[in-house]
Amino acid sequence: MKDGVVFSGTTACGKKIALTFDDGPHPRKTPEILDILDKYGIKATFFVVGTNAEYYPHLIKEEAERGHEIANHSYSHSRLSEFTEEQIKEEIERTDALIRKASGVTPTLFRPPEGKYSENIVKIATAMGKSTVIWTVDTLDWAKTPADVIAENIKNNVTYGSIILFHDFTSKQAHTTEALEIIIPYLQTQGYEFVTVSELIKGM
Repeated sequence: MKDGVVFSGTTACGKKIALTFDDGPHPRKTPEILDILDKYGIKATFFVVGTNAEYYPHLIKEEAERGHEIANHSYSHSRLSEFTEEQIKEEIERTDALIRKASGVTPTLFRPPEGKYSENIVKIATAMGKSTVIWTVDTLDWAKTPADVIAENIKNNVTYGSIILFHDFTSKQAHTTEALEIIIPYLQTQGYEFVTVSELIKGM
Protein backbone atom coordinates (compact mmCIF):
# COMPACT_ATOMS: atom_id res chain seq x y z
CA MET A 1 0.00 0.00 0.00
CA LYS A 2 1.28 3.47 -0.90
CA ASP A 3 -0.39 6.79 -0.09
CA GLY A 4 -3.68 5.04 0.59
CA VAL A 5 -3.66 3.00 -2.62
CA VAL A 6 -3.47 -0.80 -2.61
CA PHE A 7 -1.40 -2.19 -5.49
CA SER A 8 -0.53 -5.57 -4.00
CA GLY A 9 0.35 -7.34 -0.82
CA THR A 10 3.85 -8.01 0.47
CA THR A 11 6.05 -11.04 1.03
CA ALA A 12 4.38 -11.17 4.45
CA CYS A 13 1.24 -12.31 2.62
CA GLY A 14 2.96 -15.54 1.65
CA LYS A 15 1.90 -17.04 -1.68
CA LYS A 16 -1.51 -15.42 -1.62
CA ILE A 17 -2.92 -13.72 -4.72
CA ALA A 18 -6.23 -12.13 -5.63
CA LEU A 19 -8.24 -12.43 -8.82
CA THR A 20 -10.33 -9.36 -9.58
CA PHE A 21 -13.04 -8.86 -12.19
CA ASP A 22 -14.04 -5.39 -13.39
CA ASP A 23 -16.98 -3.78 -15.17
CA GLY A 24 -19.70 -6.37 -14.56
CA PRO A 25 -21.92 -7.98 -13.89
CA HIS A 26 -23.05 -9.28 -17.26
CA PRO A 27 -25.35 -12.26 -17.97
CA ARG A 28 -23.00 -13.76 -20.56
CA LYS A 29 -19.64 -13.81 -18.80
CA THR A 30 -20.35 -13.50 -15.08
CA PRO A 31 -22.17 -16.85 -14.62
CA GLU A 32 -19.44 -18.68 -16.58
CA ILE A 33 -16.75 -17.12 -14.40
CA LEU A 34 -18.64 -17.94 -11.19
CA ASP A 35 -18.91 -21.59 -12.26
CA ILE A 36 -15.16 -21.78 -12.98
CA LEU A 37 -14.31 -20.25 -9.60
CA ASP A 38 -16.60 -22.78 -7.91
CA LYS A 39 -14.99 -25.58 -9.88
CA TYR A 40 -11.59 -24.77 -8.39
CA GLY A 41 -12.89 -23.77 -4.96
CA ILE A 42 -11.60 -20.21 -4.98
CA LYS A 43 -12.99 -16.78 -4.12
CA ALA A 44 -12.48 -13.56 -6.06
CA THR A 45 -13.32 -9.87 -5.87
CA PHE A 46 -15.82 -8.34 -8.30
CA PHE A 47 -15.57 -4.59 -8.92
CA VAL A 48 -19.11 -3.71 -9.93
CA VAL A 49 -20.21 -0.84 -12.18
CA GLY A 50 -23.41 0.78 -10.95
CA THR A 51 -25.20 0.92 -14.29
CA ASN A 52 -24.76 -2.84 -14.67
CA ALA A 53 -25.86 -3.36 -11.08
CA GLU A 54 -29.15 -1.74 -12.03
CA TYR A 55 -29.64 -4.11 -14.95
CA TYR A 56 -28.45 -7.34 -13.30
CA PRO A 57 -28.90 -7.18 -9.51
CA HIS A 58 -29.55 -10.92 -9.36
CA LEU A 59 -25.97 -11.56 -10.49
CA ILE A 60 -24.57 -9.41 -7.68
CA LYS A 61 -26.71 -11.37 -5.24
CA GLU A 62 -25.35 -14.59 -6.72
CA GLU A 63 -21.74 -13.39 -6.42
CA ALA A 64 -22.29 -12.64 -2.75
CA GLU A 65 -24.13 -15.91 -2.09
CA ARG A 66 -21.25 -17.85 -3.60
CA GLY A 67 -18.87 -16.18 -1.15
CA HIS A 68 -17.15 -13.66 -3.37
CA GLU A 69 -16.27 -10.10 -2.44
CA ILE A 70 -18.28 -7.29 -4.00
CA ALA A 71 -16.49 -3.96 -4.54
CA ASN A 72 -17.28 -0.55 -6.02
CA HIS A 73 -16.11 0.46 -9.52
CA SER A 74 -18.11 3.71 -9.81
CA TYR A 75 -21.58 4.18 -11.23
CA SER A 76 -20.94 5.32 -14.80
CA HIS A 77 -17.34 4.16 -15.41
CA SER A 78 -16.43 7.71 -16.37
CA ARG A 79 -13.15 9.60 -16.01
CA LEU A 80 -13.47 10.74 -12.40
CA SER A 81 -10.60 13.21 -12.69
CA GLU A 82 -13.01 15.42 -14.64
CA PHE A 83 -15.66 15.26 -11.92
CA THR A 84 -16.26 17.53 -8.96
CA GLU A 85 -15.92 16.19 -5.42
CA GLU A 86 -19.68 15.94 -5.09
CA GLN A 87 -19.97 14.07 -8.39
CA ILE A 88 -17.30 11.58 -7.32
CA LYS A 89 -19.10 10.99 -4.03
CA GLU A 90 -22.35 10.44 -5.91
CA GLU A 91 -20.67 7.90 -8.23
CA ILE A 92 -19.52 5.90 -5.21
CA GLU A 93 -22.64 6.32 -3.06
CA ARG A 94 -25.03 5.43 -5.87
CA THR A 95 -23.15 2.23 -6.63
CA ASP A 96 -22.90 1.35 -2.94
CA ALA A 97 -26.67 1.67 -2.64
CA LEU A 98 -27.31 -0.62 -5.61
CA ILE A 99 -24.88 -3.25 -4.33
CA ARG A 100 -26.37 -3.06 -0.86
CA LYS A 101 -29.90 -3.44 -2.22
CA ALA A 102 -28.91 -6.48 -4.30
CA SER A 103 -26.72 -8.28 -1.79
CA GLY A 104 -27.02 -6.67 1.62
CA VAL A 105 -23.30 -5.84 1.43
CA THR A 106 -21.72 -2.38 1.58
CA PRO A 107 -18.36 -2.41 -0.26
CA THR A 108 -15.18 -1.41 1.53
CA LEU A 109 -13.06 -1.38 -1.63
CA PHE A 110 -13.09 1.05 -4.54
CA ARG A 111 -11.36 0.85 -7.91
CA PRO A 112 -11.51 3.97 -10.08
CA PRO A 113 -12.38 3.41 -13.76
CA GLU A 114 -9.35 2.32 -15.81
CA GLY A 115 -7.31 2.46 -12.59
CA LYS A 116 -6.86 6.20 -13.04
CA TYR A 117 -6.78 8.04 -9.74
CA SER A 118 -5.58 11.24 -8.14
CA GLU A 119 -4.77 12.24 -4.59
CA ASN A 120 -8.21 13.84 -4.41
CA ILE A 121 -10.04 10.71 -5.58
CA VAL A 122 -8.18 8.58 -3.05
CA LYS A 123 -8.89 11.12 -0.30
CA ILE A 124 -12.61 11.07 -1.08
CA ALA A 125 -12.76 7.28 -1.17
CA THR A 126 -10.84 7.03 2.09
CA ALA A 127 -13.20 9.48 3.78
CA MET A 128 -16.06 7.23 2.63
CA GLY A 129 -14.42 4.25 4.34
CA LYS A 130 -12.93 2.62 1.25
CA SER A 131 -9.49 1.42 0.27
CA THR A 132 -8.58 2.33 -3.31
CA VAL A 133 -7.39 -0.79 -5.13
CA ILE A 134 -5.41 -1.00 -8.38
CA TRP A 135 -3.62 -4.14 -9.70
CA THR A 136 -0.20 -5.59 -10.43
CA VAL A 137 -0.96 -7.85 -13.39
CA ASP A 138 -3.16 -6.65 -16.26
CA THR A 139 -4.37 -9.55 -18.39
CA LEU A 140 -5.66 -7.29 -21.19
CA ASP A 141 -8.48 -9.79 -21.62
CA TRP A 142 -10.79 -6.97 -22.77
CA ALA A 143 -8.53 -6.56 -25.85
CA LYS A 144 -9.33 -10.11 -27.04
CA THR A 145 -5.86 -11.26 -26.00
CA PRO A 146 -5.47 -15.01 -26.70
CA ALA A 147 -5.88 -17.26 -23.65
CA ASP A 148 -2.36 -18.68 -23.86
CA VAL A 149 -0.88 -15.17 -24.00
CA ILE A 150 -2.89 -14.12 -20.95
CA ALA A 151 -1.69 -17.21 -19.10
CA GLU A 152 1.96 -16.62 -19.98
CA ASN A 153 1.72 -13.00 -18.90
CA ILE A 154 0.42 -14.07 -15.50
CA LYS A 155 3.00 -16.85 -15.12
CA ASN A 156 5.81 -14.40 -15.87
CA ASN A 157 4.60 -11.66 -13.55
CA VAL A 158 2.81 -13.27 -10.63
CA THR A 159 4.43 -12.97 -7.22
CA TYR A 160 3.52 -12.83 -3.53
CA GLY A 161 0.48 -10.61 -3.07
CA SER A 162 -0.32 -10.12 -6.75
CA ILE A 163 -3.65 -8.56 -7.68
CA ILE A 164 -4.65 -9.81 -11.13
CA LEU A 165 -7.04 -7.84 -13.34
CA PHE A 166 -9.67 -9.61 -15.41
CA HIS A 167 -13.07 -8.41 -16.63
CA ASP A 168 -16.51 -10.03 -16.50
CA PHE A 169 -17.99 -7.52 -18.95
CA THR A 170 -16.13 -7.96 -22.25
CA SER A 171 -16.78 -8.53 -25.92
CA LYS A 172 -18.08 -11.92 -26.98
CA GLN A 173 -14.67 -12.68 -28.49
CA ALA A 174 -12.74 -12.19 -25.22
CA HIS A 175 -10.86 -15.24 -23.92
CA THR A 176 -11.27 -14.62 -20.20
CA THR A 177 -12.84 -17.95 -19.29
CA GLU A 178 -10.40 -20.00 -21.36
CA ALA A 179 -7.48 -18.20 -19.70
CA LEU A 180 -8.90 -18.91 -16.24
CA GLU A 181 -9.11 -22.62 -17.04
CA ILE A 182 -5.39 -22.55 -17.87
CA ILE A 183 -3.99 -20.32 -15.18
CA ILE A 184 -5.96 -21.31 -12.07
CA PRO A 185 -4.88 -24.96 -11.95
CA TYR A 186 -1.32 -23.97 -12.89
CA LEU A 187 -1.03 -21.47 -10.04
CA GLN A 188 -2.57 -23.94 -7.62
CA THR A 189 0.10 -26.49 -8.50
CA GLN A 190 2.69 -23.77 -7.82
CA GLY A 191 1.37 -23.39 -4.29
CA TYR A 192 -0.52 -20.11 -4.70
CA GLU A 193 -3.60 -19.52 -2.58
CA PHE A 194 -6.42 -17.47 -4.07
CA VAL A 195 -8.02 -14.96 -1.67
CA THR A 196 -10.19 -11.87 -1.87
CA VAL A 197 -8.53 -8.46 -1.95
CA SER A 198 -9.71 -7.71 1.58
CA GLU A 199 -8.12 -10.94 2.80
CA LEU A 200 -4.93 -9.94 1.01
CA ILE A 201 -4.95 -6.53 2.68
CA LYS A 202 -5.26 -8.13 6.11
CA GLY A 203 -1.90 -9.84 5.56
CA MET A 204 -0.11 -6.61 4.74
